[in-house]
Formats: sequence, structure tokens, C-alpha cells
Amino acid sequence: MKKVLLTVGILLGCHLVSAQAPEKMSYQAVMRNTGGQLLINQNIGVKVSVLQGSSSGTVVYSERLTGTTNTNGLVSLEIGTGTVLSGTFATINWASGNYYLKTETDPTGGTAYSIAGTSQLLSVPYAMYAKTSGSSGGGFTLPYTASVNNANTLFSINNDGDGTSLEGINNTTTSSIASVRGIVNQTAPGGFSSAVRGINNGTAGLGVGVWGSQAGSGWGVYGVTPTGLGVYGNSSGAGYGVYANSNTGTGLNATSTNGIAANISISNNANANNVINANTLGNGTVVNVSTTGTGAGVVSNTGAGFAIHGITNAQTSAGVIADNNGAGEAVVGRNTSDIAGAVVGRNDGGGYGVHGFVATNTSGNGIGVYGRVGVSGSKGRAGRFQNFLATNDRNTFEVESNGNGNIPDNTQGNVASFLSSNTNSVSAAVRGEVKTIFGNFGAAGIFGVSSGTGGFAGLFHASNATGNGNALVALTDGNGDAIRANAGKDGDAVEANVDGAGRAIYGWVPTFSLGKAAEFKNFNTSNTSTALSSTTVGNGIAGDFFVDNTNGTSPAVKGKVNSQFANFGTAGIYGESAGTGGFGGLFYASNASGNGPALIALANGNGNGITANAKNSGDGVEATVDGTGSAIYGWVPNFGTGRAAYFRNFNTANSQAVVSVTNVGTGTGVFVNHTGASGNIAVFQSGSTNVARINKTGTGFFNGGTQNSGADLAEAFDVEGNISEYEMGDVLVISTSSDRAVEKSSKPYSSLVSGVYATKPGVLLTEESVDTDISDKVPMGVIGVIPTKVCLEGGEIKRGDLLVTSSKAGVAMKADIKKVQIGQVLGKALQDYNQNEIGKIKVLVNIK
Repeated sequence: MKKVLLTVGILLGCHLVSAQAPEKMSYQAVMRNTGGQLLINQNIGVKVSVLQGSSSGTVVYSERLTGTTNTNGLVSLEIGTGTVLSGTFATINWASGNYYLKTETDPTGGTAYSIAGTSQLLSVPYAMYAKTSGSSGGGFTLPYTASVNNANTLFSINNDGDGTSLEGINNTTTSSIASVRGIVNQTAPGGFSSAVRGINNGTAGLGVGVWGSQAGSGWGVYGVTPTGLGVYGNSSGAGYGVYANSNTGTGLNATSTNGIAANISISNNANANNVINANTLGNGTVVNVSTTGTGAGVVSNTGAGFAIHGITNAQTSAGVIADNNGAGEAVVGRNTSDIAGAVVGRNDGGGYGVHGFVATNTSGNGIGVYGRVGVSGSKGRAGRFQNFLATNDRNTFEVESNGNGNIPDNTQGNVASFLSSNTNSVSAAVRGEVKTIFGNFGAAGIFGVSSGTGGFAGLFHASNATGNGNALVALTDGNGDAIRANAGKDGDAVEANVDGAGRAIYGWVPTFSLGKAAEFKNFNTSNTSTALSSTTVGNGIAGDFFVDNTNGTSPAVKGKVNSQFANFGTAGIYGESAGTGGFGGLFYASNASGNGPALIALANGNGNGITANAKNSGDGVEATVDGTGSAIYGWVPNFGTGRAAYFRNFNTANSQAVVSVTNVGTGTGVFVNHTGASGNIAVFQSGSTNVARINKTGTGFFNGGTQNSGADLAEAFDVEGNISEYEMGDVLVISTSSDRAVEKSSKPYSSLVSGVYATKPGVLLTEESVDTDISDKVPMGVIGVIPTKVCLEGGEIKRGDLLVTSSKAGVAMKADIKKVQIGQVLGKALQDYNQNEIGKIKVLVNIK
């Protein structure tokens, strides 16, 4: 290519429309070669870049232009109409600094720019500033917008008179308008940056930094922010950060929809001043708190001080007074301390520490002193009376009634009535305790005597017909019996009966105990009565045994026989089904999420773990599985030397298969996984002699050879292009573009012919593993009988004709014996072919 000398004469012009931005600039250049000759009527390519600040400054706009020189070697182009490479031409801020024009030229019209030059844009391009500069007489046209990168104040007005320096007026009624608006566009501005800032340099007490006023009921100053401070006032000295004042209204009103209406705090730990001072010179309430919700009117929280401290000096007043005119409490004392009281009534004289009385209510519903516990999940005692002085002989607790008593039932008129009225309570209505070392008759926590001919020494009645509580519970933490019963005559020591569906006697052992739920013994050797008898005349189970412990390892029933005989029926557990149905034994693991087997049979001797025999047409063992497990799973532990399974047929007349596997699903019929260090995956014998085996690597050995249904030997190859473009019967040649790849034949008598896309290979060779997906490879038959695509390009085909590649893609033709060379023969035709279109015939493929 000739070297080219570019002579450039740049003519720049602006095209303006009304007040719009310039859209393009004119550009002209004269092109000559190194000999000074003009390049006439020749295509060129130019890359134009506008640089800001210097000849090596930042590129603010770049585009590519193409054009053709005229008979004088001159090319005329318009900057702003080419293919944009970067930036936007119309948004260049021509007033923000100096600009330079860089041109890079390819004299051949391409993008291999070999000539470059840079020149400063002087006065002519700045006619483009007409968009933002306004008129030349010192004024400007509205609306007016300008962007300047300058650290100085852009607009400053000084007024030495009494008038306003700057005033913005807006007469519209549209919402959210502003007469004067300041905007900080930076999303992360510096500290204390402000959109609008008012500064008053006066040092007197009457100056205002920012004054907002509103003539009606609106806001004088309105500040809004999503997460910051809507209005922030700060006093660097002893003044007020925010001062609120009102003559007849409210000095300060703080509201919130979802947050806290006001938050007032002191952040200095050493500051001992009050957080809030509230006082009044009138007779009104100093602080008035009201709420219409369920929250507290006042919540006070303190560390070591008083949460609320009320002080008064007047006898007719009170430090704290509480009134409740509804259904709640007048005073509630709450305390989380373990030693102090929520409410303390203290008496240093002869009066009452706490005096609770019913004054005027005659309905019988009033309570003088009411102690309760259990509110909001609390725990403790509703009342406690304790004597700390050992020499005090006064009663710790006294109950006295001057009433006559009326006992229509057992709930009214008692001198003392104790009721645990919490349905979830586990406390006692009455607790009696005796602390003595003697076990004499009458030394009891509760002693009941029936001295008449009737009545009960003690009566415990669970009277709720729907209740589940016991009528009597007896516990002992010592070695004595919880209940001891003795009948001196012919009565039963214990008689228990049940009228419902429960148990007359229920014996159980808790999780921490090692005792027995029940034990029945007969110590009289002459007593022939049964130690335990269980009889039922219903359809229920006569004996039901259940180990109800998820961590238990003991059996529910243990049967044991100590005998040297193995006769039928001599068994630890003997189950028999005498009817036409039923099971002799049923073991059922009923928990659907359990992992325990329904039956385990172990033999420590030489006998079988399980022996099963079916005399008729039934199976000796039938195993099924409803889930994903195995119907039969045989395994040998790591210390065993036996077989996981062994199947034999000892009947020479039995023609049935020893093992039969049938699979109607989509899974594998037989799966074998050999994970050992050595050995074969499978061995097959005939007459105790190996006839076939598959070793651990997957190699098969067959004494009698193998027979396959396919008619050829093929190998899997990669193809050029997509496998979907290939069909069975395509003639393939070795690819010259990729290693170990093939493609369709495309020219006659190709010496690269390698085989045919096999239809049904008898043996398919591959270098991949058995689990690799080779669906993207073509099975290329290299020897054998293969259906092959043919045509009549070489003439009609007769049986025995040699075949070679044709000019048609993937199609063979009859070979000319005079032209064929070594390596070009695909194989021999096994069928005649005389049709005009492309067809298939069987070919004995054998590359020669």
C-alpha cells in the first residue's frame, strides 16, 4: 500500500435551529500521497474525537465518518452525523473550558488509522454556545440553564440599601411548588452541606438565620427526611437549640404516625441536670398524660433511684394518689426484685401494716384484702404469713368467723375454705405438714377420724365429671410405702373398681425409677391360689404388655423355656392360629417414622436364625416392601465370613429357575456393585467349571465366544458441525480440521474415506467410560454390512462393484476401475441400484 500524506484544511461551521443545541460541524480535508499527488475519487475513513482541556485531554465525544474525495482530492464531512463511538455531541458543554479536535484517518476507507493530528478549537466552534449564553447585550433569555465547573460563587448580588437582595415570587396554586429552591445533587455530599443556607452575621439577640412564615394555618418552616432529621436546631453555647413559643396556642406540638412523637435525652454521662423541666405558675396540671389505647400513661424506669417519687407537705394531700373509676386497679405495684416488695405497708405503731376492708358494699362480693398470683405468667405465692421470732407464741395466721354457717353443700359456711381456682394449677388447696421422728398412730400431716358407725375417716372426691385429676395421690420420699392398706377381717385390703373406660388398678414406674410397676408374690407354700389371675369375657385382650419408653431396650413380653428338647411346641413363645385365618404370630412395627425391625431372630448356636417352611403352594418366606427399601436385604458384617444370600435346588427333577427376577419398572433388573480390592464382578459356571466371567475392571471373558444381533463393527467419533446434520448411511471421511473427528464426504475418490454412519452396530467401540453420554458422537462402521447412501454418479451399481465417495455430500458411487487408487475404496455393493435419486443399499464396508 502506498504511503499517503494527508493535507488537511479544516473548515468548521455550526448549524443552529432557534434556541436548540448545535447538531453538527463541517469538516474538510485535502488528501495527497507522499509524492504530493492528490488522491482523487478515493474512499477514506476518519475517526474524530473531541478532547477537553488539552491536546491529550479527556475524550468527551468520538465518532467514525466515511467519505469520498472529489477530483481535487478534497473530502467534505459533517461532524455529528457519523457512527457514534462514545459520548453525546449535543450535550458537550462548550463553555466549561478549552476543547481540541483529534482526527485519525485511514486512506483506504477502513479502520486502520495511519495518520493522526490534533488542533485546538478556537473562536468559530464557540458559536455553539448560543444555546446557553443568551444574548450578547449582558442579559439572558428565560428559561435559562447553565452548567459550569467552578469553585467560586457563580451568582452574587450585593444590596447596600433596605431592599431585599434576592426575591423569588410564585403566583400559582399548584402543590409542592417553591418560590426559591436549592438542590444538592450529590447523593453523598460533605458534612453540613445545605441546599439553602441563611447566614446572619449580627451578634445581637434579635437576628434570625432563616425566617419562615406562613400567613394562614400552614407551616412557617417545614422539614422532611426519610431517616434523618426534618428540622435540626443546635445551640453551641447556653442558648436554646429549638425555642417554641405560643401566645394562645401550643408552644410545641410533636406527633408521629408510626414512630415516637418526641425523644428527649441527655447524652453526657457527667450531666446531672434534669432531662425535662416542667412548671406552671397557674393552677393547672403540670404534666397531663392521657391515652386511649392499652399502653401505660406513664412508664418510669430507674437504676438506683425512685421510679416515681411523690412529695407533699399538706396533711390533706398525699404523695401519690390513684383513682380508678372503672373496673381496674387504683394502684398496682410491680417489682422484679428478689428481696423487695412491689407494695410495702409498714407499721411502726399499734395500727395496721396493711388494712383492707369492705366499707359500704353489702352484696357479699367485696374483698377486704385480695392477693393473687399467676397474672401474665407470674409465679410465686398469693399470700404468705411467717413468724421470724421463735419466742412469739401468737398465731402466725388466724381465721375467725362470727357467722352462723349454712352448709347446703360442702362449698359454703366453713370456718375456712381453701380453693385452688386455676384449672392449670398444681398447688394444694390445703397443705398439712408434721415434722417428727416418730411413726406413731396419729402423727400425720392430716389426721382424719371416723368415730361413728358410718362416715369416712377421710374423703377425697374429684367432683368434676369431665376432670382428669386423681381423687387421692400419695407420695413418699423415704423408704416407707406410699399407701399401706390392711384388712383385719375378710374384706379386701384394697378394692378398686372403675365405672368408666379406665383401669381399676394402674401401676407405673416413672422415668427415674428402677422399681417394678407391679409385683405379686405368694409367701405361703401351702397356698395353691394363682398369684395373678387375668380373665376377660369381652373381646379385649386378656393381657396387654407395653414398654412405653422410646429409649427402652427391654421386651414388652419375655418368654423363656429351659429345655434340651427341640420338639414342636417347646418354645419361649408359642403362637398358634387354629382358624381358617389369622396369624400364628404377628410382629408389627407401627411407627411410620421408626427404623426398628418388626422381628429380629438371633441364634448363638449352630441353628438357623429363622427356619420357614410352607408345606403346600405357599412361599416359605414372602417379603414385600411398600417404600424405597429392599424386600430382602442380606448382608455380612465386616467380621463375618459367610454369604449374604445362598439359593440352591436339591431336586434334580425341578425345572424351575433357582432365582427369578422380574422388573416391570424402569430401573435396573439386577444391580451389582463390587467395592472390594479384588475379585470378579460375576462368575458363571457349568458343572462347577467357569464358562464366563466379568472381572472387576469390567472386562468380559466367554469360553464359547459371543453372538451379537448387529452386522458391523463401529467406533464412536466426534463430527464437524452438529450431530443433527448427520444421518445413518452417510459416507464419512477423516476431518482435516480436528483430531479424531470425521465429516461427510464431499468430493469423488476421496483418499480420506473412513467408514459409514452405522445403522445397528453389533459392537460399538469407544474410549469413553460406560457411563459417559456419547449421543453427540457418530457410530462410524469400519467393517461389516452397513446400509449406505448411494447414487448413479458413477453409473448403475451391480452386486460386487467397488464403491467410492461421490461429489454428493455423504453419498457413495460406483468406482471406475481405471481411476480408483489405494485408500479410496469404501467397500463392495451387496445389492443392485439403478434409481436416479439418492438411496440406500447394503454394502460390505472394508476400506482399501
